[in-house]
Amino acid sequence: MLFDTAVETYWEDKSRRLRGNTLEGYASAIRRHLMPAWAGRELESITHEEVQRWVDSIESYGAAEKAYKTFRQIYRWSMRRWQLRVWDVTQGVELPERPVVRRPVLTAREERETLRGVVGQEWEAVLLCEAALGLRRCEATGLDWSDFDWRRGWVHVQRGAHWVGGEVVEYATKTKLSDRWLRVPRWALARLRQLRGRLRSGRLRGGLAPHQIAGRFKRLCRRLSLPWVPMTCLRHSWATIALDAGAAIEDVAVALGHTGVDTCVQHYLQSFRTVVGRAADAYEGALMAA
Repeated sequence: MLFDTAVETYWEDKSRRLRGNTLEGYASAIRRHLMPAWAGRELESITHEEVQRWVDSIESYGAAEKAYKTFRQIYRWSMRRWQLRVWDVTQGVELPERPVVRRPVLTAREERETLRGVVGQEWEAVLLCEAALGLRRCEATGLDWSDFDWRRGWVHVQRGAHWVGGEVVEYATKTKLSDRWLRVPRWALARLRQLRGRLRSGRLRGGLAPHQIAGRFKRLCRRLSLPWVPMTCLRHSWATIALDAGAAIEDVAVALGHTGVDTCVQHYLQSFRTVVGRAADAYEGALMAA
């Protein structure tokens, strides 16, 4: 069976099951990496050594990981779909070493300065919610005024807004833990009440797309010389500020909508010094009290 045929059939099947933004990611990997390498090849003729050399030839870790995982999905799906009696050549393929990534974050002081600087912008509510709640960009831009419990000060995060095929498309949160209620800080809730006015419903982003808000935020910060990180890193800033202030890793992981603590440690804990310091203080206190 030709690899091209496998891709075409796989795509027809998955187009009915996967979200548009997920499909766009697969389409990019197929177009940029899979088809140039495997178009015209018989699936049965592809060897493990060839797959390993192909993965090694892709320079960046992120691209190599995405390309390999997409290839593996198509290959294994084809094995099941047509009951191919071939050895799984994707087994044992080694990816490049994952680089250590330190995403930029704002300190509490810097974030306060930035939030003051965006007051009055039409997208202020979105940025305020992302910064104050540690939301993903898609979650912040998917919020509706009706999602807030204004009396108790909580907000229901239940959808995300994505730019797919030239338009904004909304999906429910990806996992059950991502569908969550979060408590809004009192200062943020007071400002959001002012921004809402008499509105009872409607998206906080108005008619703007997520990437448009991100671009306007960046340009404003540059023009006013405000502390800036990409919108996606406001989530990292929230986690880092909370952990440095003494929040438990488990609590931060739940607030971020993660399925486990490992993800929080891997992606959001910028410095272990504060956490290790708390552990050392606890140990010292136990010994002194013994």
